[in-house]
Amino acid sequence: MKSVTIPLPPSHPLRILWNLILVVAIWTSSLTVSYFTAVGSGQVNIVYAFFTIVFFLDILVNCFSAQKQGYHVIAQKSAGIVYYLKSWLIVDLLAALPFLALLTQSGDDAGMRVVVLSLGLLRIVKLAKVPRVMVELQDSLMINPSIMRLLLFAFWFTLVCHFMALGWILIGAAESNRPPFDIYLRSLYWCLTTVATIGYGDYTPNHDSNVQIIYTMVVQIFGVAMYGYIIGNVSGLIANLDTAKAEFLRKTESVNRFMRMHKIPLKDQERVRDYYNYLWHKKRSVGLSDVISDLPHTLSRDIALFIHQDILKKVVLFRHADELFVREAVQLLKPELFLPGDYIIREGASGDCMYFLDEGEAEVLVKNERVSLLTEGSPFGESALVREEKRNASIRAITYCHVYMLGKKDFNDLREKHPAFDLQIRRISESHEKNNPS
Repeated sequence: MKSVTIPLPPSHPLRILWNLILVVAIWTSSLTVSYFTAVGSGQVNIVYAFFTIVFFLDILVNCFSAQKQGYHVIAQKSAGIVYYLKSWLIVDLLAALPFLALLTQSGDDAGMRVVVLSLGLLRIVKLAKVPRVMVELQDSLMINPSIMRLLLFAFWFTLVCHFMALGWILIGAAESNRPPFDIYLRSLYWCLTTVATIGYGDYTPNHDSNVQIIYTMVVQIFGVAMYGYIIGNVSGLIANLDTAKAEFLRKTESVNRFMRMHKIPLKDQERVRDYYNYLWHKKRSVGLSDVISDLPHTLSRDIALFIHQDILKKVVLFRHADELFVREAVQLLKPELFLPGDYIIREGASGDCMYFLDEGEAEVLVKNERVSLLTEGSPFGESALVREEKRNASIRAITYCHVYMLGKKDFNDLREKHPAFDLQIRRISESHEKNNPS
């Protein structure tokens, strides 16, 4: 875990953990405070004290954290505190103040109790902060947007049903001769059956009360709206939970349709499908080149360094090279994939590139006879570039081979700019020449 810095950045593990605790605390406190207010008890217990402590701590955490203003992160401590004081301090302070503790001083004064209970409801203003916290969590944890939408739907749906059940109690429609929790449970049961458009009829509004009938109509309209939303959106959200899988399926269906239309031989069709299935099972993607190409130069270079870190560790040329050479070379590497049996290099062909084997095994063939075996981290194909001759051996993939290709022009540019690289390449070429490689 990284060391804590001040101000605490949004992506710091401690900040992420705190945001998760805060969302749970807001949801739970909104349920409990509104429930106790509706039933008129306003209990101040250890749970209420815990939420009070959490919300006061949230004020302190925000004072020592970097604030986000849209997409801009205010990293300067003083500027962040000023922004927080102007934006969220009032909301956080109203939610943190333990107004229900005043109930012990209200005695039997009914008017005072109503005022205190109303002030206690101010705690639910913390709900206004939920969208901002959820966006911050989504950015920090890189949560799938579809999953986040489902979580937000569940969050708000449970709260709305809870508040509707409390409304049923407040308008006098619930059974009044039961304990408070039994009254709430039956009110929630009525709400869920009405919203779900089931309506068993065992709990109904008083036919002589216009208020109860109108309230029931509002809940029914909400239920119909939720039913339409679920049918129209949730099924699509679930289908798109794995966007990479959905993209892969669209890609493969397009490829299959192309092959059928052009009547590609079945053997070649099978090889194409094997290629895409390998990409999915090994890489969980159909390619990252389009993503990197859209990024700024410096950012794409850093991303390329991270993505290619495995090959940088495997190949001696990169492992002991200086940082400037690695940063320049890594952006010139182009990933390629060869299926078992594919020729990566053919004997007698012109040398236009060299390769670095990242994954898999390949065999070196001279006149169709194996003379050597290449494993992960092996560079090959450089001899023809150094000597400017045709390939004197073939390289054939034994397994699926993931390689990085370095073009001839880039290869020569690197040799000219970095003498150490040129010297190492010559040594490798001489060593390969002794063993009859390409």
